[in-house]
Amino acid sequence: MGIAIDLTNTERLVSTAEFALRLNISEKELYDRIKDGRIKPPVKDGRKNIWLNSYVLECILEKFKDSSQSKIQA
Repeated sequence: MGIAIDLTNTERLVSTAEFALRLNISEKELYDRIKDGRIKPPVKDGRKNIWLNSYVLECILEKFKDSSQSKIQA
């Protein structure tokens, strides 16, 4: 018997690689979005760049809002 864990309500740390993967973009594109202000800069944990899972989920939802609005306007 397996146990399912709902990661949407779990606060955890997300790496650069996972953030880019979840947005379906490259890490370079992620850093470009940070540079032009569309995504908040990461928090440094030693040498690692991290974001909170809740912020990553906000970005994913924002991406869906943007894509649905462009379909409506087209």
